[in-house]
Order: sequence, then structure tokens, then C-alpha cells
Amino acid sequence: MKGFLFLTLLLMPAHAGTAWSAKYAVDCPEPCDSNACKSTLRCKRTVLDDCGCCRVCAAALGETCYRTVSGMDGVKCGPGLKCQFYTEEDDFGDEFGICKECPYGTYGMECRKTCNCPSGICDRVTGKCLKFPFFQLSASKPPNRRKIVSHTGKTLWGS
Repeated sequence: MKGFLFLTLLLMPAHAGTAWSAKYAVDCPEPCDSNACKSTLRCKRTVLDDCGCCRVCAAALGETCYRTVSGMDGVKCGPGLKCQFYTEEDDFGDEFGICKECPYGTYGMECRKTCNCPSGICDRVTGKCLKFPFFQLSASKPPNRRKIVSHTGKTLWGS
């Protein structure tokens, strides 16, 4: 019995330390109660919280983003953006960064989806293929060119 009590007292601080060190633990309600969600009327863009239950304000391009923690607003970047984290932490010990556009060839939330467009360029939010007419080359016949003879007898080509 003394051995069990000793082992319990020995392991209890280790277990408590592990529980408190889970810095980004998510405490999601089961089941989701959307009536308990905060209003997002003031938000330009919204994203789902970490629990997948409530819509929360999304950080925009160039705004500060944080590692996501349940119940905090404006810490996740919106679709088409990814949080580029700095190496240092803020005054509270939280990791933070700036919302940047998805790299070419990726799109969606946190740029997790791959663009399958022939050009490799797609809308960073929806993934829809983008076309740039000024970059497309036509493989059709060359334009009609007319032979022009100047008054000096030189041959010039025009279109």
C-alpha cells in the first residue's frame, strides 16, 4: 500500500505538468451548439473555428495571425492565405506571423489544396483555373502580311 501511495505521489506532478503544458489544446463542445457562437457581423471574411462548429473572423492579407486556439477570433488566415510564422514569440509566449498569399500552385484554407490547372495558375481561394490572354500564344496561321513597295522602290512588309 505504501508503494502505491508513493508511486501515485511521484507520478501526479508529472501528469499535472503534462496537462498544463498542452498550450494549444482545443476544448470543443459535444455536440456543437451553433447558438452559443459569437456574432461575425463585423467580419469581412470568416472561417470555421478549430472545432468546426462556429464561424469566426479571419485575418486578411498582411494581418497578424496566431497559432489557433479554440475560442479566439481573427487568429486564422482566410482562404487563399497562409500564416507565415516568425521565429520569435510575442510577449505572452504565443507564436505569431503574417498572413501571406498562397504560393503558386496551391489554394484554399492554409494553402493545403493543389492547383490542377494546365497553366499551374489558379484562384488562390477557389482553385478555379485562371486564364491570361496576353500570355497565351496562338498556334494558328501567322497574320496576313502585305507586301508594300515604297516610292523609292524598297519592299516593306505590313499587316
